[in-house]
Amino acid sequence: MDKTFRKFASFEEMKDEEYRYWQSLTPAERFAAGHQMSVEGYRAYGYSADGAELKRVAARIEQAPR
Repeated sequence: MDKTFRKFASFEEMKDEEYRYWQSLTPAERFAAGHQMSVEGYRAYGYSADGAELKRVAARIEQAPR
C-alpha cells in the first residue's frame, strides 16, 4: 500500500481535508469503515470481532417495602 503524508498549516485545514475525504466515500463505504473501526476497537481490548466474549448479566434486585 502506498502511503502519502501531507503537512497541514492548521488544525482546521486538516479537519476540512478529513471531512472532504469522508464525504467522497459512498454511504456503504463509510458504513464499512465504521464497522471496521468497531471491530478493531474490540480487538484492541482482546475480544473477538463478533463479541462472543461479551456477556450480558441480568440481576433482579428487590427493595424492601418502606
